[in-house]
Amino acid sequence: MKKPILFFIICLIFTEAKADFLFPSEPMVRVRIINTLDTLALQFKGPWLLGVDPLVEHNIPSGANFQFVRQDNEIIILDSSRIIFKGLKSLNLTSQSDSGSVSISDVPYGVGWWWTGTEDRVYDGKLHIYMDAKHEMNVTIQLLLEKYLKGVIPYEIGGDSPMEALKAQAVAARSEAVIALTSNLYSGEHHDLTSDVECQVFSGNKKRTAASDAAVDATRSIVISEHQQPINAYYASNCGGRAELIKNVWPDRPRPQSYQIALPDNPKRSGPKLRWNWRARRWIRSSPEVFCNPEFGESLPAWSQRNFRWKREFSIAEVSDMLGADQALGTLKKIKVLKRGISGRISKARFIFEKGVIVTIGELKIRQLFSPSLRSANFYVEKKGDLIILKGAGWGHGVGMCQTGAVGQALLGIEFEKILLHYYPEAELLSIYDNSSVEKDPVLPGFP
Repeated sequence: MKKPILFFIICLIFTEAKADFLFPSEPMVRVRIINTLDTLALQFKGPWLLGVDPLVEHNIPSGANFQFVRQDNEIIILDSSRIIFKGLKSLNLTSQSDSGSVSISDVPYGVGWWWTGTEDRVYDGKLHIYMDAKHEMNVTIQLLLEKYLKGVIPYEIGGDSPMEALKAQAVAARSEAVIALTSNLYSGEHHDLTSDVECQVFSGNKKRTAASDAAVDATRSIVISEHQQPINAYYASNCGGRAELIKNVWPDRPRPQSYQIALPDNPKRSGPKLRWNWRARRWIRSSPEVFCNPEFGESLPAWSQRNFRWKREFSIAEVSDMLGADQALGTLKKIKVLKRGISGRISKARFIFEKGVIVTIGELKIRQLFSPSLRSANFYVEKKGDLIILKGAGWGHGVGMCQTGAVGQALLGIEFEKILLHYYPEAELLSIYDNSSVEKDPVLPGFP
């Protein structure tokens, strides 16, 4: 049974007043921001301090440009063309002023996905650069949780989104971060979180806006919970009109009550179940009245309009080589859908070739068979001459909050608490630390 909205809001007020918090104060997080580059180009704003070890420090003046270069399993540091340190395994960079920041050129993003690229990004916090056991040069940044979220929200949902959607995103992203901190889901020896799509996209100060910062501040310390415990508040760009059950996307992950429910993205939460191929096909061809449909939403952003419904075309030769070349299976003859989730997303498919068969299980694995990866596994197949045409719905796994739908609801004047209750129908809001006793600069154990 759903909890009424009034109870949801009362619960928020009550839990904020509790003294038994998950954290004694605002926690620090360590985010790995780079691990695939051999050369780093950094420009410093304000004075910084380079720490090689407790006995060796080097002052970096504002405006300086440094390069950090991987050479075998060591790091070389250059100031312009002059080597100032070599043979390093680990070093730290700390700003000497509150307004200090560092710009890093050509930071990779979307690694392994069709939108992969690089961009210059600006960070503030404490940087740790080190060589790992794989001889990769890693960069991590240490900063307070709320500052971290200010680098997540505008990238995940857009800094110009309406305020109530930004608030909903802030609460969901904070919940994801807290679960990662307490479960070590994405952690390594020197990091708690990563900065790309396998975790949450963290872009530093690159896309921050006054509105996205204000949304983080307005929801400070609040997470989504069930039974007074935070839950992993999954979200994706566009559900295509209906949410998916967690068991159909990640069978091995915990299943809070909110994820036992997968409903259409409309006010009445009513619509067909799409497990059957004919229903999924009809749904994808249709234009249902749902919050994430740009035909019905009020001024939904451009990124949402490309993802509600989409089409990809491949030649038979292209898709045969893409899906079966490693096993020399020859020409692809047919794609047979064996199982769909409640949202229509395919979770099991058989790819029939002239010399064999591949059976793929898992929504994400099916998407990643194609290059670049598909927006979602909610699609059907048409064959026209020498072409294979995939027509699909949505972008992402469909579990939890539909970001486009959240924007659509906010544009209709719906408050963030109700938006969250729409996507996490059994959840409550919980304050995880006492705002009156924030430690300004605690250091996590293990950070050099």
